[in-house]
Amino acid sequence: MNTNPATLQDIARLAGVSSASVSRALNGRPGVSAATRAAIARIAKEQNFSGNDSARALSSGKTGRVAVTLPEVNAEYFARILAGAAEVFRREGMSLILEFTHHRADAQEDALRRILHLGVDGALLLLPTENPKELQALHDTGFPFVVIDALDQLTLPSPWITSTNSLGAQQATEHLLGLGHRRIAIITGAPDDLASRERLSGVRQAMKTAGLALDEGLVRDGTFTDPDSGFEAALELLRAPDRPTAIFAFNDDLAFGALRAVHQLGLVVPQHVSVVGFDDLRAASLVSPALTTVRQHLTEMGSTAADILVQRIAGINPPGMQIQLSTELIVRGSTAPPAPDHQ
Repeated sequence: MNTNPATLQDIARLAGVSSASVSRALNGRPGVSAATRAAIARIAKEQNFSGNDSARALSSGKTGRVAVTLPEVNAEYFARILAGAAEVFRREGMSLILEFTHHRADAQEDALRRILHLGVDGALLLLPTENPKELQALHDTGFPFVVIDALDQLTLPSPWITSTNSLGAQQATEHLLGLGHRRIAIITGAPDDLASRERLSGVRQAMKTAGLALDEGLVRDGTFTDPDSGFEAALELLRAPDRPTAIFAFNDDLAFGALRAVHQLGLVVPQHVSVVGFDDLRAASLVSPALTTVRQHLTEMGSTAADILVQRIAGINPPGMQIQLSTELIVRGSTAPPAPDHQ
């Protein structure tokens, strides 16, 4: 018996198969016959290939590794989701592998392809775009995954996690209406993004309930990941002769851009214009005045998704469903009744 641990390539050479076949066998993935799998297991044992994660794979079909795809890690939004998920995986004794997509569809395609060859037991997916065919193909392999904060409505029989976007936006709009605002401007994220559509629906519902209609001329599209788009949209809105008395930006980064535009024009928040965001990032309580915003429980979003993935890996497959975590309106100093001459 060899006294030194063998490499995967050693096992492949002795078994007369490819390294990919050895990897699939050791990681419990399909595509290897029972006879070949047994031969690989025997050779791995003979070659002292047993003191690592692959030993667990040989006996249980599990590696103890999971993957998470992230558009980026330096944004607080994604970092907080990752922190919640990582704590669950730490508790379960599982290792975490990160795949970055850089907000690009081509990078997403590459990441999904790599995930199937990484020898991981499952994945949490935060994606720059959801390609239904790609996700369906992934689902059809039997690979366990959970989608977080989907950009579009998913119909796969697989769980996905989001927030009560519509209700949160409705509550924020009701707050502004309750203060007396009627000319409420909206800065959305990407218009095709599910969160944007749901939040806009919540705004419309609040206006409808109040017997009002949203002024479509006060709606501007921004980009969730670009605060400058909030700045530019707010400049345009506030330079109009009949400027809005309130701006509801569909995330905090856009709201920070709007605050900058207000200050650049020599206006004061909230005396001249109220500003509301969505997310409750750390900076929301640090800017002056502190930002009224809709809190998403991002760490809980990550931990809930991770808990479900752990169940799926264990063979407990919850039915396909959308899980919505509650949102919470956090009222701070950036909102107040409109000035009397603008009511």
